[in-house]
Amino acid sequence: MAAANSFDLVVIGSGPGGYVGAIRAAQLGLKVALVEKAPHLGGTCLNWGCIPTKALLESAKTYDKLQHLEELGFNAGNPTYDWGRIMGRKEGIVDSQRKGLRFLMKKNKIEVFDGVGRLAGPSKVNVTGPDGKVTNIETKKVLLATGSRVRQLPFAKSNGKTILSSDDVLSITEVPKTMAVIGGGVVGIEFASLFGRFGTQVTVIEVAPQILPSEDEEAVGELVKHLKKQNITFEIGTKVTAIQDNGGKSASVTLEGGKPRDFDRVLVSIGREAVTNDIGLELLGVKTDRGFVVTDSHYKTNVDWIYAIGDILATPALAHTASAEAMHAVESLAGKNPPVINYQANPNAIYCYPEIASIGMTEQTLKAKKIEYKTGKFPFAPMAKAKIENATEGFIKILFEPKYREILGVHIIGARATELIAEFALGKVLETTVDEIGQTIHPHPTMSETIMEAAHAALGHAIHM
Repeated sequence: MAAANSFDLVVIGSGPGGYVGAIRAAQLGLKVALVEKAPHLGGTCLNWGCIPTKALLESAKTYDKLQHLEELGFNAGNPTYDWGRIMGRKEGIVDSQRKGLRFLMKKNKIEVFDGVGRLAGPSKVNVTGPDGKVTNIETKKVLLATGSRVRQLPFAKSNGKTILSSDDVLSITEVPKTMAVIGGGVVGIEFASLFGRFGTQVTVIEVAPQILPSEDEEAVGELVKHLKKQNITFEIGTKVTAIQDNGGKSASVTLEGGKPRDFDRVLVSIGREAVTNDIGLELLGVKTDRGFVVTDSHYKTNVDWIYAIGDILATPALAHTASAEAMHAVESLAGKNPPVINYQANPNAIYCYPEIASIGMTEQTLKAKKIEYKTGKFPFAPMAKAKIENATEGFIKILFEPKYREILGVHIIGARATELIAEFALGKVLETTVDEIGQTIHPHPTMSETIMEAAHAALGHAIHM
């Protein structure tokens, strides 16, 4: 049977990896098709992840600020919130971005196929639409960008009511009085900070020795101090043995060696797993390892015409990482020669309050690898702009190599950390030194001056401390 369509590139998955790859390929002159099984483009990031959660976190941050208006000289009484309107604002932002993506597909002449895409043979992809109809596509190349889904506890799967996944919680109809968050990773901590600032009594339960296990130990310690002021308590190094729904009204959580404890809602946030099943990998012999697709440094699999990026690789499962990988993969398959991505310059960003952001290695990693390093650290507290914005929490810490003073890692905790880290990401790409950062003129008064001060501290001559 002849294929109904023929393309230079078919992208399966329309998240921040897939749609970016599709657009870049179209810019390079390729005829592109984009396949998406969900009702909307944008993947997890737009529909159930980055964008809706950050919209809610912004509302939570604003509500927190409203509680302290008197400190800024305002008499505003006792501000309250309307959860329905907050959720409506979140949906409005998401819907606007969805429409924007559809527009970008039309603008770049990318044909969108709604349905489940599967590798179907050499240079072939099948798309099973919502109505069950199968469309056959021929293509020279394929970019797999199928992303990830929430990981479930085998003994306590989400029911959408009292036991929630990170997808479910984005549709919650009211702020609960109590909540257990199972998992102290990025998603769990962001939701804990969100609901804690709206008044929920949150208990974070983490099996590892610290929350945010991949982040700098000192920065995490500082974060915990501030989260405890946001109605959040912690059970660290503790294993959950059971979660039980209590008739649709609450749920109980049992910790190892303890008795059941009741919570209005339980959020299970134990990570995500790659979506690699039922997309035809076995049919074509695409290599995988522990559930992840194996590629070379240009994101080409062992099957010459198939590329893969994003959460289905064993690289950081971050939206901006997937976008960068997609750009590289597409330029590579189009015959360009892009530089290999330096993951040590890939920033982590956590949007709790205060925020945490980082690049490169942590102190614990450097010590474990016996890499010699020095530290420069400066707090936000002395900075005028931090005082102006009531954002004096936290610090910037630079880890650097002592001989040439090249940056090995940076860890920021504080307001706007997720924005400030970009300067260091660029610096890491350019192999900058602590001296060069210290010599760079930063505008005054700004939060970014703290970057310069941290560099001065590293060199032994901090000005404002």
